[in-house]
Amino acid sequence: MNNYELVIPCLLGLEGPVAYELRKMDAKNIKPQNGRVIFDGSDKMLARANICSRYGERVLVNLGCFKAESFDELFQGGRDLPWEHWIGREDAFPVKGSCVNSKLMSVPDCQSIIKKAVVERLKQKYSVNWFEETGTKYQIQFLILKNDVSLMIDTTGVPLH
Repeated sequence: MNNYELVIPCLLGLEGPVAYELRKMDAKNIKPQNGRVIFDGSDKMLARANICSRYGERVLVNLGCFKAESFDELFQGGRDLPWEHWIGREDAFPVKGSCVNSKLMSVPDCQSIIKKAVVERLKQKYSVNWFEETGTKYQIQFLILKNDVSLMIDTTGVPLH
């Protein structure tokens, strides 16, 4: 059974109700933050949170966190994560996210760098040079807050609300 760091983004002010729901679901290590709640969970908890969350927007798996003050550091950190555990050789993997109080403030540039990092990692793992992206969609989300990068995979699809 896998264990993950999971993230439920929510509207500001709803962190308390989301955390309460997660406690009722027996989630572990619940940490409310501004606009999101972080917690630990297994595959079962991942499914339970997607089915039972009424206040959160979606359930994300946090693949990794690292510091990045340059695009090179963003690329390196993104390339080092185990994307192949989630994304197959034919799957689609668009990137979206936000930057807050960071040296890397250009969201389109960050999207491009992260996409390139994931492609480079997957090219190496699958021994291919081109990705059709015709399969299942795995939305990659990023948050760069004060130069701390979180890269996540969306497990929800259509928003929960």
